[in-house]
Amino acid sequence: MIILGIVALAAIPQLLRAFISAGPLLNLAYNLYTITEITLICCLLYPKVINPGRKKIFTITTVLVTVFNILAVIWFGLSARFISEAVSVNNLVYTIWILLIILDQYEITDGIRIGSPFFWYLTGILLYAPCTMLVFSLWQYIKIHPDSVMTKLWIIQSIFNITMYGLFTIGIWKDQKTHQAKVIYQRANGK
Repeated sequence: MIILGIVALAAIPQLLRAFISAGPLLNLAYNLYTITEITLICCLLYPKVINPGRKKIFTITTVLVTVFNILAVIWFGLSARFISEAVSVNNLVYTIWILLIILDQYEITDGIRIGSPFFWYLTGILLYAPCTMLVFSLWQYIKIHPDSVMTKLWIIQSIFNITMYGLFTIGIWKDQKTHQAKVIYQRANGK
């Protein structure tokens, strides 16, 4: 459900962009999405951390990124401009959280099951986050220099974006299959 929420919320600024190329409303939509996205991804990933020390690191990074995002909104406002810095910092934090989970899962359990829906969600975010962090850290430069070779980074970012949504789709499909199998099992056993 969290992944569906992320996808549905991401569609709002993307669809709005089809009608508005720039401006306060578009900035507002993207900035609100950025703040909401990190909240949802935190809710998705936090329960997967087992080790108390890593939970503490997760909590500390959550507090730090929250403070950063609040300060960025106070400094720039929600609609004055797109806060690309928040996107970059959020994606850095996603990468840290995912690495904590991978380390945790391989140290404490037998690892993340490669067929599980969570594997597909985690892989999608892990592939997408570092690329997005790089592109959005260069956002202001790319915006000022539209003829620069750096604008080609958008092609790479788009490929990773499509890949992430493809992996999310596989995860949602696997989640649905797992849910259907549980329902069939419960019905068969009279539960």
